[in-house]
Amino acid sequence: MKTVLRNARILAGDAFRDDLAVVIEAGRITALVSDAAPQLGRADEQVDLGGGWLLPGFIDAQVNGGGGVLFNNTPDVDSLRTLAAAHRRFGTTGLLPTLISDDVQVMRRAIDATRAAIAQGVPGVLGIHLEGPYIAPARKGTHDANKFRVPDAEEIALAASLDNGVT
Repeated sequence: MKTVLRNARILAGDAFRDDLAVVIEAGRITALVSDAAPQLGRADEQVDLGGGWLLPGFIDAQVNGGGGVLFNNTPDVDSLRTLAAAHRRFGTTGLLPTLISDDVQVMRRAIDATRAAIAQGVPGVLGIHLEGPYIAPARKGTHDANKFRVPDAEEIALAASLDNGVT
């Protein structure tokens, strides 16, 4: 299905443009074209945005939870679906679920859940942000200092296992 978004003030590069249309195919933006382009007439659906603003989605690199879910409490794929959907409602289209300082078992479950969510194509989940437990106690913020530790061989191997799309 081909959808065209028209009549909007579009952020394109470093400037706003009023003369462009956005072409969406199979749920993805495939082109920015002149609002007067002849191929726009062949779209399955045309949406008039009434002169509103159209911006790229936000990427949030630190998401501890959303939609009633705290990732540390339930580090699983269902929780990732819930928190990504909650943030998407407000314009965040990509995010890193964030785990604050916790036990290695919770870290492993969070990493495994994030890998599974990416493999399953959960919209918006780009990787994981491990915030601690290897941080300075003087800057602990909301972290439980009892979770702080020096990484052992198992934790170093776990961190080394992270790769593109999960780091």
